[in-house]
Amino acid sequence: MCSFYFILHFELPLCQHHRLVRQYIRPILFILLGALVVFIPSLTILLTKKSKCPTPPDPSPEAWNASDYESNTDYYRKLESVHNLTPLDNLRMDRLSSPRFCPGDSSKIIYLRRQYHMPDINGSSTTLHWVDMSDPLLPKTIHLTRPIWGIHDQQFYWIDKTTILFLSNRGTSGLNQIFQLNLPSDILGINNFLEPIQITDYPLSIDNLLVNRQASRLAFSCQVYANLSIEETADHQAKEKTSGSLVYKFDKLFIRHWDEYMTGPRHHPFVVSIQRDSHETFRFQSSPQDVLFGIDSDSPTRPFGDAKAQWSFSASGNSFAFTRQYDETSEVAWSTNLDIFTIDVSKPNIPPVCITRDNHAADTDPKYSPTDEHILIYRAQSVPGYESDQFKLKLYDGTQIKTLLDDWDQSIQVTKWSDNGQSIFLELGEQAQHLIYQVLNVFTPNPTVVRRVADNGSWHDINVDPTDDQTLLLTFENLIEPLNIVLQKNQLLFPVTTHNDMLINRTQWSDSYEAFSFQGARNETVWGWHVPPITGTSQKAPLAFLIHGGPQNSWYNTWGRGWSFQSFAAQGYAVIAINFHGSDSYGQNFTDSITGEYGTLPYEDLQLGLTAALEQYPYINESRAIALGASYGGFMINWIAGHPEMSHRFRALVNHDGLFDMREMAYATEELWFTEHDSGGFTQYQNPEAYEKFNPINHVA
Repeated sequence: MCSFYFILHFELPLCQHHRLVRQYIRPILFILLGALVVFIPSLTILLTKKSKCPTPPDPSPEAWNASDYESNTDYYRKLESVHNLTPLDNLRMDRLSSPRFCPGDSSKIIYLRRQYHMPDINGSSTTLHWVDMSDPLLPKTIHLTRPIWGIHDQQFYWIDKTTILFLSNRGTSGLNQIFQLNLPSDILGINNFLEPIQITDYPLSIDNLLVNRQASRLAFSCQVYANLSIEETADHQAKEKTSGSLVYKFDKLFIRHWDEYMTGPRHHPFVVSIQRDSHETFRFQSSPQDVLFGIDSDSPTRPFGDAKAQWSFSASGNSFAFTRQYDETSEVAWSTNLDIFTIDVSKPNIPPVCITRDNHAADTDPKYSPTDEHILIYRAQSVPGYESDQFKLKLYDGTQIKTLLDDWDQSIQVTKWSDNGQSIFLELGEQAQHLIYQVLNVFTPNPTVVRRVADNGSWHDINVDPTDDQTLLLTFENLIEPLNIVLQKNQLLFPVTTHNDMLINRTQWSDSYEAFSFQGARNETVWGWHVPPITGTSQKAPLAFLIHGGPQNSWYNTWGRGWSFQSFAAQGYAVIAINFHGSDSYGQNFTDSITGEYGTLPYEDLQLGLTAALEQYPYINESRAIALGASYGGFMINWIAGHPEMSHRFRALVNHDGLFDMREMAYATEELWFTEHDSGGFTQYQNPEAYEKFNPINHVA
């Protein structure tokens, strides 16, 4: 994932920044509306239809819990007419995540819901929700924690039927701390929010939380100086703030990584034993152990690592596995090398052991078996310095490492054990869909792989029923259906959440999509997406031709809140999006093909893809086409602008944070591994031609 620097940046004043704002499309609509938009009568095209939900009854089921704020349900209920989806409508949708089964009763579910202030979205709050799915056709939902703007509950662990531990900034300090929520036995009869109990009160924010299966230990992270405790770090930072000046000395890279300066504090994991007191409240039994004390390194890793992926307790809770960067010298700017360490936390003064030191590419996301103390799985790459190399599945038995599914050509994104420790669930990208597979017979010479979901969208956040690994809880979305939490039981899907139903009923958007293919560069098959305008296909419509970033990424079959296809389709545009050479999810060779070919293979695919789309969808008005891209997509917009044979096919070109000068990228970016790998393994001064041959600035005329 490249961190291209901004060349052009347009922004709507009303828009709130989503994480990784690099791919933010709302502003473009203001530029493009008007003369380019053509409204035409509706005509249905093939593929799955967006199903309108029945209008929820009035008052809403959670009305008693919503008296001090306005949910999007309440806001949209007041609207009398249906209107075309706008970018603001998209932002007002609740964000739903982290569905979890109750231990001991899988008919009960908890999840996180992030809401936005209505109608201006100037503020948000994340809260816990509980659902009774005893009757999957009639879910009963309880809003557990009070929504307060600026307060966010996160990273919860369901200890037993009545106890939840989670992180929140609900305390008086405003810092993230560990809280406990006790659920009453008559939870369906409660008529107010539950008040959590604050467990910790550190002077620093807690950023990550992991609880072992027995709830006898937990791990959390704070940003501390390598040789200082939490309290000492807080004192040091307080003195810095009152010193009147701040001067930092940098003697190694990174100086700045993505959006933060590396001024000293590191994410360190702390492990501690816990036990309930006489009031059934969890308390620490000792001072937490800084697993990385004295080591200038982060775990979870920056900028995107988290405890859910990069930490794991063994079956007994005595061993703790974590990911960190082994070498923390200036080499980090050239290295993608992550390593997995294990430590016996039941024995004091035992240092962590690196189990992946021989591999100089990325090893990450350890997951201990829930039934075997020594077995863990993890994801590993094999090419040093290549962040988009294929991730393979590895199994470590305490002494040896072996590769599972070695003949697979897809890159594994997420792993999860079944509760009995006999199978593994995988999330991965395949043909621009996020799919779930189950690996059976893990410990035999020939494991069996079964796909567990349909290939009609993107499935994430998998949770497996502890008593039945054929029952899954996950999130689902596609190009015409916003993300929702669903229960898959007996091969049937049941919606768990309905928070966005009123918004869906008050808005309309394109209700179909299609994947199409053509012969692209190297005479190889290339795929793209077509979403027709909301106005149908019976009359000519303008075209929004979207170019993705990465570049080793794809336009996936997801709803999207940044580069949302529906933001264009709802305004009358046909949308065409090509997954050109270099895109992921089509096999590693296809992904690797872009190395050293930034301006050739993808450019040819886009030319051929545009021609194929115009032939296959003749309602598209080729004289009213625009092209838009961000990051690498922005680079390609600049590249197109300098090549008249392609630029003349568009009425407008929109570049969001795309490269204009490859030399500037080489000398300005912090992740040097990225530019040097994708340029064929050279620095700009070693091989200037590798950077100049695809440099948009050379084509300014």
